[in-house]
Amino acid sequence: MKILLAIILGFSLYAKDILYICDDGAEWPPFVFYKRVNGKVDKSKVVGALVDMYNVMFKDLNITYKLDLLPWKRCTYLVSVYDRAKKYAIFPGLYSKERAKILYITKPIYTTHQVIWFSKKRFTKDEILNKVKNDINSLRICDVNGYNTSFYYTVFNLDKNKTINQEATSQCAVLKKISANRCDIMVASKEAILGYQMIGKCKIPEDISYVPYDKLKTSKFRLFISKKYPKAKELLQKINKEIEKMDKSGIREKILKKWIKE
Repeated sequence: MKILLAIILGFSLYAKDILYICDDGAEWPPFVFYKRVNGKVDKSKVVGALVDMYNVMFKDLNITYKLDLLPWKRCTYLVSVYDRAKKYAIFPGLYSKERAKILYITKPIYTTHQVIWFSKKRFTKDEILNKVKNDINSLRICDVNGYNTSFYYTVFNLDKNKTINQEATSQCAVLKKISANRCDIMVASKEAILGYQMIGKCKIPEDISYVPYDKLKTSKFRLFISKKYPKAKELLQKINKEIEKMDKSGIREKILKKWIKE
């Protein structure tokens, strides 16, 4: 009887355990951001594509989780020192060798795509692709002040003497310059710009569109799990299986289509 009671109590205690996940307090729509109600931020509710994926995975695993948005450096630090902080066990992000040394890393859970943004008033998609491939130096390229623009020279073979206009303070400001015929193209994440429009931080001009280009990079986001978290390796294996299940069932694709309005 005592043994049975101990087993029951053990399951009960395990069921009440909460898996704490953190993410960037600056928000990362359409994946993780605060809900908007009539244009106002509701910090009591975090929503987005990644949140929907968490809900599917952890419901399937019978795991209760809590997601908090924190200053990014604090989030990653607290997961890396789980053995001392004893709270946050997971954060999403991009692979690095440094992270791989101290954290378990899942399979990619979502991907972002760099695309070419342009104005439909001046180019069709085929025309802008042809320009990029065969006459890149004739295009006026703009980007954001302080951003790394070296890939324009390596990916597009842009002439080294060609200057990229980086006067704008945001990607949305660049889109306005393209619409006003002050620039021709910018390379930027499709998901990020569509996401910021979703929460009202960017208004994409009506004439602005984008086109994929096969030489541009994709960024694969994964979940990072503290190796100090109890049964971390087991959790890693379970999450990887859940990611595979979402792929095979089409659930992940449905979630992404829900949140990424093209």
